[in-house]
Amino acid sequence: MDSHSLLSQIDDVALVSLAQEMVRIPSPNGQERALGEWLAARMAAMGMAVTVRDVHQGRLNVLAELPGRDGGPAGLLFHAHIDTVPVMGMPDPYSGHLVDGAIWGRGAVDQKGGLAAAIAAIGALAQARLTLRKGVALAAVIDEESEHRGSFSLVEDCIQAEAAIVTEPSDLQLIVGHKGTVPARITLLGIQAHGSTPWLGINAVEHAARVVEALGRLEPRGVDVPGVGTVRGTVNIGLIQGGTAYNNVPDHCDVWIDRRTVPGETQASVLAELGDLLVGLAESLPGFRGSVEIDRPDWKWPIIRQRGLNPSATLGDNPLTRALREAHCHVTGRPPERAYHNGYLDMDFLVNDLGIPTVNYGPGEEALCHTLEERLDVAQLTAAARVYALTAQALCAW
Repeated sequence: MDSHSLLSQIDDVALVSLAQEMVRIPSPNGQERALGEWLAARMAAMGMAVTVRDVHQGRLNVLAELPGRDGGPAGLLFHAHIDTVPVMGMPDPYSGHLVDGAIWGRGAVDQKGGLAAAIAAIGALAQARLTLRKGVALAAVIDEESEHRGSFSLVEDCIQAEAAIVTEPSDLQLIVGHKGTVPARITLLGIQAHGSTPWLGINAVEHAARVVEALGRLEPRGVDVPGVGTVRGTVNIGLIQGGTAYNNVPDHCDVWIDRRTVPGETQASVLAELGDLLVGLAESLPGFRGSVEIDRPDWKWPIIRQRGLNPSATLGDNPLTRALREAHCHVTGRPPERAYHNGYLDMDFLVNDLGIPTVNYGPGEEALCHTLEERLDVAQLTAAARVYALTAQALCAW
């Protein structure tokens, strides 16, 4: 089947309506069940083989596949998360209104648009009655915005595929990798005393200030990414809490940092790096006592603290990137911009745990995620669906 015939199966009006309908089903983190049930029914009606898994307290992962004749692993897996961040003051967050060529609402960009585009692409393959040698699958997972239980369950289930596309918003850039994140809490302990006699105590806040200075002198690792350039890790000091009153010498202070990592760095290596920093300060500061551990306010699940959130990349020339690049060129008339994601993506689990070559490509501007102005450009939505369909055809219909 030629590309024109396949793409003619994508109805833009229906696609926009699909994205709007999903935005209108609230699914803030922890409350994904209603959308999961809706997706399962929708994809079953498309003729896909659907499996629903209760991952955590009624929150549902939905796995669906349009099977291929050869059986075995899917030729292409689309990955999307169905949870969103909270409303956070966004006006009319679940309206799904179409205004000036954009769909408004919480989750429109992050990332129900990418999910809608993937569903439309698979629907086009089904409606075209294309004979698939390899299956095309979709994993719609929970909990990306917090503890990543949904993607972790894919690892537990040993999901297999020959290639995968994470449909997070990328502004239609081809994202070949992403940074990891190490959320760490550095705790400084001192000795409490009255503010009028500070020499009788040890000031944990002053020692925290020295830690902040030392963190500013860190030079995180850099790696060269072909087609992108040098990508470096970063350190952000996000929160400091310490002291009990202005006229007390504080005996405790916590410094939370977000250490973003690049390939070659691990959670263990970052903890060692920070531990060495504290040892160096202890050698030069009398009474200095500091420790570091993994800590993030919304993480209650021990497994994610143990595993960590790691960087991953799919580099070099490979069937997935070739197919996606050619599909993007066909749809847009130009090659996609190649980039590396400064944030974290669940492709970590697909690449590092399941060994699936994975890239990120999706509609929407990342800068609009989590904001009061979250809206999805319809032109990007419809382009993404077409790129997905052609990529799936190239990888699975031969």
